[in-house]
Amino acid sequence: MEYNTKREEMKYREYGRSVKKIIEQVCASEEGEAKNEATRALIPVMGQVSGLSVRDEVSLHKLWDHLMVLSEFRLASAWPYGSEELEQLKQHVEAGNAKPSERLPYRSTTIRHRHYGANLEAMIRQLKNTPDGEEYDALSSLVAQQAKRSYLVWNGELSDDDTIVNQMAQLSGDERVKEHLHGKGIFVNYDTLPVETSGKNKKKKKKK
Repeated sequence: MEYNTKREEMKYREYGRSVKKIIEQVCASEEGEAKNEATRALIPVMGQVSGLSVRDEVSLHKLWDHLMVLSEFRLASAWPYGSEELEQLKQHVEAGNAKPSERLPYRSTTIRHRHYGANLEAMIRQLKNTPDGEEYDALSSLVAQQAKRSYLVWNGELSDDDTIVNQMAQLSGDERVKEHLHGKGIFVNYDTLPVETSGKNKKKKKKK
């Protein structure tokens, strides 16, 4: 089991490691408009987790600032505020002037499935508010991958993908999740998990 005390310290810890992992997945994806759509889809998810409203311009700008810092500016192609302002933000970060005083308030939340946690459940609920199209496709796939990772880390054993899809549909109240994900398979690289799973063990036995 990998403990938080042994992990790399996070900037803006209020977003949680689930958001950070999804940001890393978007960063690793192929450059292009689909990646930009996935980047934009992260903003309402971060707003849902943090309590910042994307309808408020000041809060929206803060979310974009935080996303750039958390992604180490690898998602800059989707930045909506102009190159000059982005360069100023980079200079502030490099000079160590990023404002930790902008720390976000914690909220009391009820977790329905403990293996997902509050932040990931908030991302799942955000699916219902995401319009159809590339943005929804990217967000639902990324969240499903993280949901499966969280299940495997928590339980240490393989779960049927349809179980995860059904739980996502239940949590989000969005039946589109089933239409988009059922029967397509949710890919997870078992070698990147901090624990060994029964699914990984089965694969090793087959190779022998």
